[in-house]
Amino acid sequence: MQITIDETLAKQVCDELHIDQTNEELATVTALLNGSQAVIDDSIEIATYPAIVDNPLYTRAIITLCQAFYYDRNLATGQPKAVILMVDHLNSICLTEGADADGSK
Repeated sequence: MQITIDETLAKQVCDELHIDQTNEELATVTALLNGSQAVIDDSIEIATYPAIVDNPLYTRAIITLCQAFYYDRNLATGQPKAVILMVDHLNSICLTEGADADGSK
């Protein structure tokens, strides 16, 4: 089940960032969440283990990247180290679980 980028998740991010939940901020955060999800999806081996989207770390990686985008839209200093660590961990899960599902241990 892929996470749903909706107003509830956008409000959660606004709460975490301590920003007002105006229509403009919610629209901005929602757009950043969608972009962040696309980056995370392209960064992990989601095709080998689609169930990774149920892992709470997957959602946290999207939210953390969104928060980074909020303050630095072009990520001038690169992705936050926490996001890189989460992506690496998610990739290891995808590759391990994907290999187990194929029976190629």
